[in-house]
Amino acid sequence: MGQKQIETDSIAFDRLFDWLLGGLVVLGGLAASLAGIVGYTQIDRSEMSELVRDADLQLEGLTEAEVIDAAVTLGQWGSLGLAAAGVLFVLLGVAVVVVHGRARENGTETPRWILGIAGATAATVLGFVPFSTALGGATAGYLDPDERASGAVAGAIAGLFSALPLLVVAVFVAVGLFTGLAGEVVGAVAVVLAIALFAGLVYTVGLGALGGLLGGWLR
Repeated sequence: MGQKQIETDSIAFDRLFDWLLGGLVVLGGLAASLAGIVGYTQIDRSEMSELVRDADLQLEGLTEAEVIDAAVTLGQWGSLGLAAAGVLFVLLGVAVVVVHGRARENGTETPRWILGIAGATAATVLGFVPFSTALGGATAGYLDPDERASGAVAGAIAGLFSALPLLVVAVFVAVGLFTGLAGEVVGAVAVVLAIALFAGLVYTVGLGALGGLLGGWLR
């Protein structure tokens, strides 16, 4: 009876939800991979040149040809990064089912990274709602079975998982920049991307942590 009580109190949700959550994450990963592959095959230099000219896109110190090279590189490597992020989420979806099942069998606590996956999934599903990242963090904080926890850590992890595709794409883009473009082009583009990545991380992780606090309070 004591062992059963430990298992109930330490597990965030039941086996059916394991499969539902894992399935949603796998489907999302497959969709992201497909979008990345399609995006990579559709990038054409002539079309990109027209887009750059139509948008009057300029970067200080770069010629139009260099801007076009940068745009093509960003598009190609960004698409590959999106496909890789999709594969990673497929693996994470499978891991949710396997790891949480073992935690339930062993009577151990739900790992916080699984709470983060649940929160990030909720944030994605509610993406049409303003500040959905905070709602995802609140979900993770609310599900946290550790009553001593504030929920902020689970919420921040949810925010980090929400930003994971951005991080993976950024890594691939960085590789593309440093291997395919001239040094002066890399410097100009890298600064813009670094600022955007930092802002994105602060937004998702920060809002996730705040939402986690709210979810922990509601719990």
